[in-house]
Amino acid sequence: MMTKNGSVKFRAVLAALLLASTSLASMPLAAEPIDFHQAIEMALKRSGVMLAASADRTRAAQRYKAERYAYIPNVVFGSNLGYTIGPPVAIAGQAPSLFSVTHQQTLFNLASRDTIKADRSDMIAADIDYQDHSDQVILDTSLIYIELDSTLQRLTAAQEQKQAVDHALYIAQQRQQEGVGSMLDSKHAELDAARVDLRITQLEAGADILREQLARAIGQSPATMETVSDSIPAAPPLPSSDDIASVALAASASVRVADEHVRAAHDRARAEHHKKYPSIDLAGQYVQYASFNNYATYYGGKAFPSYSYSFGMNFRLPILDLAQNAVAAAADAEALRAEADAQIARDKVAVDAVRAQHTLHQLEASARVSRLEFEVAQANIDDVKLQIEQGHASARDQELARADIANRQVLLLQAQFEFMRAQLQLLRQTGELHGWALGK
Repeated sequence: MMTKNGSVKFRAVLAALLLASTSLASMPLAAEPIDFHQAIEMALKRSGVMLAASADRTRAAQRYKAERYAYIPNVVFGSNLGYTIGPPVAIAGQAPSLFSVTHQQTLFNLASRDTIKADRSDMIAADIDYQDHSDQVILDTSLIYIELDSTLQRLTAAQEQKQAVDHALYIAQQRQQEGVGSMLDSKHAELDAARVDLRITQLEAGADILREQLARAIGQSPATMETVSDSIPAAPPLPSSDDIASVALAASASVRVADEHVRAAHDRARAEHHKKYPSIDLAGQYVQYASFNNYATYYGGKAFPSYSYSFGMNFRLPILDLAQNAVAAAADAEALRAEADAQIARDKVAVDAVRAQHTLHQLEASARVSRLEFEVAQANIDDVKLQIEQGHASARDQELARADIANRQVLLLQAQFEFMRAQLQLLRQTGELHGWALGK
């Protein structure tokens, strides 16, 4: 039995443990910085898109192998074990036997050769498509990471702007109470503060969404994840080629995949036509007979052997097959459709590349304007300080100038991100994104 003093001590220890566990639970989780390259590599390993593309690539490779294996003997072991009374008759199409071993392989088949070529084109297309999906995952993850980092920087600038506008609102309200300021000035200051509060709310929501997206992409907890600004590679230089469409066409994975599909479609069309040509297979069968099936009694007496082996050639020559003619004509139409799809993809890539290049130049000019506006706002604060010393400006004017600097910084960061996004999208089209993102 526990004594009174022991019971008091036990309750004290229990209370201390509960207090300690509550304190630990309320402590924020330690942040885990994840640099840019690490995030890209984690996304590539975890992406469901990459897993699906890998499965497609494996499937295409195995189909190619399966078609080629037709020229290697296919060996099958079987048994038609059964008891017979009277002359032995076939069981399910096969004579009764202890066991049998059959082998078969293709020796000559033009349709099969064309199908192998088509499957090889599909395998190459699957490999290209896998790399294309890899580039898309890199682009998506890069943009989420960079936008999150930019949003957090904009949020910091907006919070600095809030301090300035709140101070300006306080000054305006004090001036109104003292009778040296108007209600309109106070309302303007209140409106400025409300706008900054709205911007902060939007940036906080955007940061939370981006953090969740990035965490889902790389398999980390959003509560403990932090970006590392210095790990983001420098913005790539603008493409110097005047013929950006040709560069994009040469690098485009979608165009290369479409070309492989055209080759595969033509090979399959030829395969359908070649099904009307002769084909030759080699086949053989070894059969071990059972004594209780009474073959010796009914076929040849005691000299009847206990086994047999047959080997030969299976020659086929289609004479009339109208259905196959129709199938071959449909395959020709599929090949023409593949050619049309490839041309559509080629035209789209060329137009998108030219559009992206011009968009990039426009965003570069926009970012330059935002940079100059930010520098003008920085220079304006010095002018306001001078006016305050000369008695031509107030402390509120200084706070408004500080708020304008923070506002211009937010806009500059936004313009820089838009410019960076356009650069990465163009890199994606010219095939240079993988090397930029992974530094390889």
